[in-house]
Amino acid sequence: MLGWVALGAGTTGALAGLTVLTFALGARVVSAGFALATLAATPLVGVGPALDWWRHRRPHRQRHTTRPEDFPSG
Repeated sequence: MLGWVALGAGTTGALAGLTVLTFALGARVVSAGFALATLAATPLVGVGPALDWWRHRRPHRQRHTTRPEDFPSG
């Protein structure tokens, strides 16, 4: 989970930094492209917590303490 959050935050931060840099250099069209890419990459930040929530919302599998009577012998 931490890897997904780090990937999302790093990607979003890098794209936001490139947006500011290109805007400061005067390349407005490129800056707009990076801004749209930043918005598109933003859901990556939520992937890790969403995966964690999905894993923990399902009940854990409970195993039998003893084998059933009709279990085939090996």
